[in-house]
Amino acid sequence: MRDNKHFEEFGKPFPASDIGWRLQYVDKDKLEGFAVPFIDARAISDRLDAVVGQNRWKDTYEQWHSSQEEVSGRDGTAVKKVNSQLCTIYIYDEELKEWIGKTDGAENTDIESVKGGLSDAFKRCAVKWNIGRYLYKFEPVWVKAKKRNRGYVIDDTERSKLDAAYNAHVARIFGMQQAPKKKTQSTKTTETPAPHTAPVFEVRDVKIQRTPNGVQSALVLLNGERKFTAFLGGHDEKLRAGVRITNVQSRVLENDHGKFNVIQRYDIAA
Repeated sequence: MRDNKHFEEFGKPFPASDIGWRLQYVDKDKLEGFAVPFIDARAISDRLDAVVGQNRWKDTYEQWHSSQEEVSGRDGTAVKKVNSQLCTIYIYDEELKEWIGKTDGAENTDIESVKGGLSDAFKRCAVKWNIGRYLYKFEPVWVKAKKRNRGYVIDDTERSKLDAAYNAHVARIFGMQQAPKKKTQSTKTTETPAPHTAPVFEVRDVKIQRTPNGVQSALVLLNGERKFTAFLGGHDEKLRAGVRITNVQSRVLENDHGKFNVIQRYDIAA
């Protein structure tokens, strides 16, 4: 396998609908806290399928280590056994004719302990293959929280805010221009090519939709005489009828109803 063969494809950002959020810190008095993003395990499997093919990757698990920790409860202090596991994701290399593997591990979780531990180990291992590694560049988002059973979760009303924050972060990370190259002394002069002009789209209509994965926006865009609909994870208040956008990056997805466009980043046109 040549170096970084799948690095770029694995590292592409996921749509906001594939991103989950969990509380990293919560102020129990104000019911607010910091939320951090993570990728759904099914989305990771889809990425592996799309890049290398269903029959060219596999995952294996083995016990890592066990530890004991004290847990305080109503009946006093008890000793809890904590198990953990290692996940290895293998990708088959056609050139070497062998499986190449990367490994990482995680402890069982408090909720659905074994299933949660396996899922976390799988996600950590995927980062070794550059899947979702860009999420480590994200800053936590301050959100409202609510109490659920013995813990706290993100309030349902914050989903659109988180989707918008995610899309903005992705635009900053993947939309950055390359640093200019250092100029070298030369007596030779060359003509500077004309800059490429990105197409401009006018937003004709915006409809906010609620789905099982959160809020999304259906945008009716106009480019010349071409009118079409594209979807955006979350809701950006700046996008309204009459606004023009440019530097649009999108991808085409397909479901049972056909193909549709999903916007991954954009800029408001001047």
